[in-house]
Amino acid sequence: MYSDEPPANLVLPGDPIVIPSLPAAAKNASIKIGPGLTHIPPSTIIPVSAGELNIDEKKRLIWAESGGKRYTPHPQDPVIAIVTRSAADFYHCTIPSSRGNTALLPHLAFENATKKTRPQLNNGSVVFARISLASKHMDPELECFDAETGKAGGYGELKNGMLFAVSLGLARRLLGDGKKLRQLRIRKGEVGSGKKVESGDGDTPLPGMSTGMEVLDELGSRLAFELAVGRNGRVWVDSESVKTTLCVGRCIQESEFLTGEEQKRLVRDKIREFELSR
Repeated sequence: MYSDEPPANLVLPGDPIVIPSLPAAAKNASIKIGPGLTHIPPSTIIPVSAGELNIDEKKRLIWAESGGKRYTPHPQDPVIAIVTRSAADFYHCTIPSSRGNTALLPHLAFENATKKTRPQLNNGSVVFARISLASKHMDPELECFDAETGKAGGYGELKNGMLFAVSLGLARRLLGDGKKLRQLRIRKGEVGSGKKVESGDGDTPLPGMSTGMEVLDELGSRLAFELAVGRNGRVWVDSESVKTTLCVGRCIQESEFLTGEEQKRLVRDKIREFELSR
């Protein structure tokens, strides 16, 4: 059930944000600013999109959680992009849901790539890439390898499969942000951990909060498939059959506003609907 009342921590673009007092030992430490916020020197932080303000004092992180439809590139974000054409040294790509028109993917931005061994991508090829450079003054740059190891790490061309559109908020939760938010809410006592507590009526679970990943856990225990999630609101799914691919994509798209138990029930119902039961 969802309340008609707006959340108490709702912020709108331009609202002043007050940072809570921090421990004396940590006052000189920096604060990490996440999505939905911008920093105006020397010390002003304002929202650039409407959402729920979250402040993690332990990790010194502040961000605005929203389900907007426009993606703003940030360094290190994994995205799913589509190649539009090839130039002398770059592939020109589009990032679905992005504010910009073009992203640049260097021909040698792949694992162990040389002029002779680099992948040959065609117009319309889909790639899973990492944003290596992002600035409002220039087109973002992409890379198809892990920055720490230099290995592909799952990045590269996504062959076959299907693309499914989801909200930016759901994409972030599928990438693990929902777990971080749930841990923050548990520390603040806003939700339960899901553990059982003693009560007069016996052991009763504390009220919990969905991480958004229950649907993937349930699908993974029942079906075989490959998955890539971009922070720009695109999910790529591939499997041995079209029915399985469609089932996985539909489950993910329809899981956004469901609780953890409802997501598991949705998966079971869809598997029966697509006649995929083992």
